[in-house]
Amino acid sequence: MFTLGVIEESLENNQVLEIIKPYFFSQRIENVPEDECPVWHTNEYRVPDEKIKDLLEMLKNEVKLTWYIHTFSDETLFVILKGKYFELPVKRDKTWNEMIEYGVNKCNVEKHFLENIPLHV
Repeated sequence: MFTLGVIEESLENNQVLEIIKPYFFSQRIENVPEDECPVWHTNEYRVPDEKIKDLLEMLKNEVKLTWYIHTFSDETLFVILKGKYFELPVKRDKTWNEMIEYGVNKCNVEKHFLENIPLHV
């Protein structure tokens, strides 16, 4: 089972939420006054292992530039950036470097966000 975190404001098209709705677990609303989107709706989903890759393929096309989406299990972390996703170990190691480089250089995500991806939503 994967835990998937999606900030609604990170999506190009919120229609994708209808597709992942069956896996919905909870929502948190957060005020982020310094951000261009001052209110974030962070949704948590619980996705079966056999369904996660289909969702990753879809989400990589819907996540906005400058944002990322992540999903994780006990052993695997997926980081979804515009146009691509990365399968990584949950504990940071050198394999994270390609994802960080892609995120910073191709997607304009601030480096500090990608260096410390949390294992919670």
